[in-house]
Amino acid sequence: MEDELQELRNQIAQLKADNEKLRQERAPASASSGAGTSAASAAPTTPVIDRLVFVPRDRKCPMFRGRTGISVGEWAEEAQACMRARHLSQADQAFFLFDHLEGEAKEEIKYRPAIERQDPNKIISILKGLYGCTESYVALQEAFFSRRQQEGETLQEFSLALLNLMEKVKLQAPGDMPNADDLLRDQFIEHVCDGSLRRELKQYVRRYPRATLLEVRGEAIRWELEGLPAGMRGRSNSVPSAFGLQYAMHGRPGIEATPTQTEVSEVKALLKKQQEQLDLLTQSIALLQTAQTGRQCSRSPRYGPIICNRCQQPGHIARECDGPRVLGRQQPPLPAPRRGNQPSGN
Repeated sequence: MEDELQELRNQIAQLKADNEKLRQERAPASASSGAGTSAASAAPTTPVIDRLVFVPRDRKCPMFRGRTGISVGEWAEEAQACMRARHLSQADQAFFLFDHLEGEAKEEIKYRPAIERQDPNKIISILKGLYGCTESYVALQEAFFSRRQQEGETLQEFSLALLNLMEKVKLQAPGDMPNADDLLRDQFIEHVCDGSLRRELKQYVRRYPRATLLEVRGEAIRWELEGLPAGMRGRSNSVPSAFGLQYAMHGRPGIEATPTQTEVSEVKALLKKQQEQLDLLTQSIALLQTAQTGRQCSRSPRYGPIICNRCQQPGHIARECDGPRVLGRQQPPLPAPRRGNQPSGN
């Protein structure tokens, strides 16, 4: 870099010297030609201002640290672009890549054999194998086809997420994917949250079968922005529900209640009635539990062991008894009551 700057300074100094020499040569010729003319007809001279313009020739390459910072794929693209701009030889390319490594990535290449350290293609291959995508081709495909627009996610964010997943699928694919553009477009159309928007996009694709994802996304965004007044069409779920409800309720002053607002009011009324019924059921269950607990507490406890009515043995009842039947113990007869006016034996 310093050598190139010094070379530019030398060139500028040389140009200044040549310019000054031309001025000195031109001055006598101008004086001799202007001797016979009047001063009024002399051409005005404009001052020459020297300007220094520096055009950077080198493209700055980011540093690669491994598992943090820029990904290995992006870093490899930037490094290869910088090396093409500098027209480096193969050995210089290897040194250039090594100089732009830090941390564990630099240590990994440092302790590799010399034949690998001196080959830029092998350096990039090693780094991609260590820090590239570790998921399989099938897992990446599953992640792509299961991706749907999330609540609160804009159409642009959803499309960028699909593009990122498709790029990973392409890197892991065993061959080329000629239908990648169609897959991106169809996945975007099938999994937007708004059903009305989905139908509009399908009709758009039927009219323009060669439409790409970006064209379909542009049509979807225009459909959202140019849509009918609030409440006349379904709201796109690419914005949070709270904002959509606020816009439907308070977005346009002076507009009467729309059918959507009426439906929302009916749903709120039904939910309120259901909540009241749930409260009544909860209170009834609580009262039943309280009454059951009171009855259990009011029972008098049983004193003494349990006596079997069949064998007259303690510890079990007649339903569980296999022993011989024994007659119950007869209670002794109660004494007859004495009469107060009965005469004595004397």
